[in-house]
Amino acid sequence: MKEAGFASPPVMPQPQPRHGGWKASARRAALVSTLLLAAVWAWAHLQQHSAALHGTPLKPAPAPSLSGFTDTQGRAFSWAHERGRAVLVFFGYTHCPDVCPLTLAALARSLKQIGPLRQRVRVVFVTLDPGRDTAPVLRAYLDAFLPAAIGLRASVPEVRASARQWGITWRRVDTGEGNYWIDHTAAVTLVGPNGQLLARYGYGQLTNPSWLADDLRAVLEHG
Repeated sequence: MKEAGFASPPVMPQPQPRHGGWKASARRAALVSTLLLAAVWAWAHLQQHSAALHGTPLKPAPAPSLSGFTDTQGRAFSWAHERGRAVLVFFGYTHCPDVCPLTLAALARSLKQIGPLRQRVRVVFVTLDPGRDTAPVLRAYLDAFLPAAIGLRASVPEVRASARQWGITWRRVDTGEGNYWIDHTAAVTLVGPNGQLLARYGYGQLTNPSWLADDLRAVLEHG
């Protein structure tokens, strides 16, 4: 028997669970959290590693191919042969009056500081002047600075395409009577033992040999 003056409370519709329910939502939240944590860890690891280098950090990416290039012995270059080594890549030419010899001399000073680790570092010199830099000329030039360095040559179109991939700009400047010099980016690129780009060094970053030596130790011992 109902009390006078009071109506029964209305029955409210119950909310229906969405497809998948709370368990599916929890799984999605866990997945997003895991991905975010992984991204934060990778970013922190990259920042920590990059901050330890004296060179200008590069976005991690596989080193551009140098296919079509041959060394001073006529052998094709392959990155597969350099795995496990730190590789320093420099584009220059043997008639360069200043920055090329200065850069090679700076690399030699740094390599002297790392002791036995020197065996795990490769210097690759890519000529921008294949017409004048024949294999014997290139070999003799490198032997004066770094006898273990690899000298690479290719056709001018291949050199031009490769330089663009490595972020190297260059142009031939004619000075008359068949003479010329080459205006080019003077930068050394460090490639890690896993074939990934790591850092770039202008000449000013190579003047203190300890800087590059420290970077090479970090890459080879802790990288």
